[in-house]
Amino acid sequence: MEMRIALVHDYLCGIGGSERVFQYLCKEFKEADIFTLAYNPSKTLPYFKNIKVNTTWLNKYVQSMEAFRWSFPFATYVMEGIDLSKYDLVLSSSATVAKYVRVPNGTHVCYCYIPTRALWQFEEYFGKSIKAQFLKFIIPLLKKRDYKVSQRINHFIAISNSSRHYIKKYYDRDSTIIFSPIDIEKFRISSVKKEHFLIVSRLEHWKRVDYAIEAFNKIKLPLRIIGTGKDEKRLKAMAEPNIEFLGEVDDNTLIREYGEAKAVIFTPQLEYGLIPLESIACGTPVICLGKGGVEETMVPWESNNSEIPSTAIFFYEQTSESLMNAINMFEKASFNTQALIKHSLKWGVTEFQSKMRLYINNLLADEKTTDNFN
Repeated sequence: MEMRIALVHDYLCGIGGSERVFQYLCKEFKEADIFTLAYNPSKTLPYFKNIKVNTTWLNKYVQSMEAFRWSFPFATYVMEGIDLSKYDLVLSSSATVAKYVRVPNGTHVCYCYIPTRALWQFEEYFGKSIKAQFLKFIIPLLKKRDYKVSQRINHFIAISNSSRHYIKKYYDRDSTIIFSPIDIEKFRISSVKKEHFLIVSRLEHWKRVDYAIEAFNKIKLPLRIIGTGKDEKRLKAMAEPNIEFLGEVDDNTLIREYGEAKAVIFTPQLEYGLIPLESIACGTPVICLGKGGVEETMVPWESNNSEIPSTAIFFYEQTSESLMNAINMFEKASFNTQALIKHSLKWGVTEFQSKMRLYINNLLADEKTTDNFN
């Protein structure tokens, strides 16, 4: 009998790293049925228009990331209501609600980007907003439920050592690491290098673009910012004329911007971070907070005499002063364009898909052997 497989993602109402990774999973497991809480074809990757995406009844109301955030507690119960009883394997791609699905007759493998950040890193995520004051009273209950759900998942896959650390810390579960990929083939070197710096980010409080704006306000160097988000109005109000906001851009524009930039600035502490990898794939070095996933993917510059080709300048505090010091260091450093590109090749899509397919095949083979033995 043919194996029945379902792929489940949190929601498809935006374009970010997890949506791109889910796209690569869908391309690898073409035999699978696709499920998500909600899907807005005008807001996410064009790829999903070519496949059938099954949604929940909340799809009518959740058509943006902001709508999803407000729906979160209720959405977890809606995800539990998806009927996955006919599937032998369910692979969830989750940072929030996809992991809540029930798999009564099969194996549930969760490709976990990070345990739900809004719950487990509440203060960093919400800051001191009015919403934070409202939600802090129910966070303990939501944490308790999130932990309970994590215990019924059969296997976790982490996207990095940092992600694995958080899965163990918050869920007390072990996990296997399969690093998230970038589409190496679509990136390219620009024939033109300009003098501006670049930020690519969702404009949200926890991404901490604010201290980068403060730094560039002081040093007056040109900075271009790609991305939108609920913090956009505040950030624009902070910025001096040397800082330009480009909004959302298509992939071709993004690749051109990566290639033309002098360096890409990466401000958040993330469990992984695809943007630094995309930058070096275009031959552009990175100036980044040296904590979290970048410690696994980037090689920090120490001196021009280093035997190991560097990919980034690290700084270690989320302050304008720390970033400005890193920019000064960058001006004295040198980077080899071909070495940057060569380093990025370790994180290709094909390798990721092969590792994921092998993991699933080995898992199912082991379970079949165990069933036969029993």
